[in-house]
Amino acid sequence: MQAKVIRLLSVLCVAVVMSIPATAQKFRPSRVYIEPDGWSIGTNIGKTDMWGDVGTKGPIDHYTNSKYFDKVSMMGGLFGRYSFHPSFATRFQLNFGSLYATDEWNYDGVKGKNLLEGKDYVQRYLRAQNAKAIVVEASAMFEYTPRRFNLRGKAYKRRQPYLAAGLAVFHYTPYSTVGKSPTWVKTYDLSLEGQGWEGASYPKKNSRWQPAVPLAFGYRWDLGDHLNLGIEYMYRMTMFDYLDGVSGKYVSAFEFNQNLGPKEAATAIQVADKTPYYNNSLANKPGTLRGNPGNNDGYSTFTITFSYKVPSRHRIWWQPKQF
Repeated sequence: MQAKVIRLLSVLCVAVVMSIPATAQKFRPSRVYIEPDGWSIGTNIGKTDMWGDVGTKGPIDHYTNSKYFDKVSMMGGLFGRYSFHPSFATRFQLNFGSLYATDEWNYDGVKGKNLLEGKDYVQRYLRAQNAKAIVVEASAMFEYTPRRFNLRGKAYKRRQPYLAAGLAVFHYTPYSTVGKSPTWVKTYDLSLEGQGWEGASYPKKNSRWQPAVPLAFGYRWDLGDHLNLGIEYMYRMTMFDYLDGVSGKYVSAFEFNQNLGPKEAATAIQVADKTPYYNNSLANKPGTLRGNPGNNDGYSTFTITFSYKVPSRHRIWWQPKQF
C-alpha cells in the first residue's frame, strides 16, 4: 500500500513539474522586454538652446521666430547607464557642444512697429546683442521609468517614457561679435559689465566652471535584446547669470580704458554696447540696465539617444527578475 502511494505521488509530482513550462509559456510572452540589471553604453546628439538675457523674452517667440534656424547649435556626447531595477537606473554622461542666442530673434515682433516704442521686442532688438558659448559638461543622473515599477501590463511594452534628474558641472567659454562685424571674440576677460574690477559697484568675477541641475524627460524604444533608441529633452538650471555675457549694467568707455589694456578696451567697448552700430542709435548711458540680473541663465538640449545593453552573465537576457 505504501509503495502504491509513493508511486502515485511520484507520478503526480512529475506531472506538475512537466506542466510548469507550458503554463508559464501560456502567461508569458516569448520575448519579454523588461530591462535586466547591468550596464548600457550609448551616445546622444541634438539641438541646443541658450536661455538667458540675450534673445527673446519667452519660449514661444524663441522657437517660432523666423530666424531661429539661421545658426544651428549642437551638442553631443557619450554616456554609461547602470540599471539596478527595471524602473530605476543611474546615468553618467559627458557632453560637448555650443550654445547660441541673438536679439535678432525679436525681428518678427518689431516689424510694423515704431522703433521709439518702449516695447520689449523693440528694446531687445535695438540692443542687438548676440552670444555664443562652447560648453563641456559632465553629469550624474537618476532615471525613473514609471511603467516598469511593477512587472506586469505596460511594463512589457517596448516603448517607455522616463524622467531623469541629477547634478552636473560644466565649463563654458563665452563669445560675442565686435560691433557690426561678424567676427567672434572671447568675452570672459573683457569684463563687459566690469566683472572683477575694484569697487563695490562692480559685480564679482564668476568662474568658468559652474554647477547645474539637469532635469529631463524622454521616450525610449527597445529595438531588440541589446539596442535602444530614444528622444530626450533636458533643461539645465545654472547658478549664475553670465552664460550669455549679459546680466547687469552698462559701463563707460572711460572705465574700460581705466581697467583694460588699450587693445582690449577698444574691443570691449564695441562688444558691450552694439546699439550705436545699428539703426543710427546713440550709445546707452552708463549705469542703465543691459540685462536682467534677477534671473539666472540656463540651457537645454533636444537629443536623439542610441545605446547598447551589455549582456548579463547571470541570467537570460529577457527573463524578468522578481522584485
